[in-house]
Amino acid sequence: MPTRKLKLLALHGKGTSARIMKAQIKPIIDMLSDILEVHYLDGGAVSAPYQGIEIMFPTESYHAWYEQPTSVELHAAHSRVAQHLAVPTDLIRKQPRKDPVVITTSPERNDLGVFTPPETPTSSTPAFTTANLPLHRSPSLQSQHSRSFEPTITENGREALLRRFTHLVTGLDTPESYPSTAGPRTPLYAEHGLYDGLICFSQGCAVSTGLLLELGDKYGCGGLLPVRFVVLICGGRPFDRDGTMERVDSTSVVPIKLPSLHIHGRQDPGLDESRRLAALYCDANKQIIELDIGHCPPRRTSDVNLVAAAIRRMMLDLS
Repeated sequence: MPTRKLKLLALHGKGTSARIMKAQIKPIIDMLSDILEVHYLDGGAVSAPYQGIEIMFPTESYHAWYEQPTSVELHAAHSRVAQHLAVPTDLIRKQPRKDPVVITTSPERNDLGVFTPPETPTSSTPAFTTANLPLHRSPSLQSQHSRSFEPTITENGREALLRRFTHLVTGLDTPESYPSTAGPRTPLYAEHGLYDGLICFSQGCAVSTGLLLELGDKYGCGGLLPVRFVVLICGGRPFDRDGTMERVDSTSVVPIKLPSLHIHGRQDPGLDESRRLAALYCDANKQIIELDIGHCPPRRTSDVNLVAAAIRRMMLDLS
């Protein structure tokens, strides 16, 4: 195992924040507090909150890495992350300013436009109904009583809303017994400096992967990437940095040569995009875990144990 704690930079999803992501991945980081230190970074764009997230975090500010994947906004997102990874700014290709192209989703279309639903928490995106969603449990937890996620007919007001929307923040079947270990000691806001790896959720996965592809090609640093590994949770492929509004195709790029861990949700509307994202990474030292979760970081005890073990294996290979 590493002789020191490895430092990770965490990139959140669209319509959330660094503070929210810290809460979302806390069970995983708590289990790895002996080997990991995580710093959290807010996206540079102000965003509408992801559906239901404001119920759990009513006083939070909400951010995105970009609102529309224009060349200008993608360049700004890549530059923001690169700055915190201590990547020289001249390695990020400067983009000419272009008129933004506004893209909205269409409720009549099955694919909700060019975005995956999880990446676009806008007013034009139909919200997923949560009141009638079934509660998915892992087999080992079927017999456990999860009172916090089963509101009764006598509950009302904000408490009932919190319980109804909890899965958007904490996943499903959240254990209540996780001790507070790494969380309070982990810096909330990212420092500038060297990081060993990235841990990303949703839109954060697209931004980090887009940056790594840019640094790995002829505009970048010749394959000398600024991190040693990545952990990508329910992500999607990056958009073409030229602002074509098309996602990067794995057949058109050289795979990213980094150890990678990909966590997919079988109930995630963006599952296919998560699988396509994984195809952008080299098969060597690539781990893929598919869990019975939706578009959220894993929180069930069995899922967290599985993910933590996979991260530890990756750390062992790096040492």
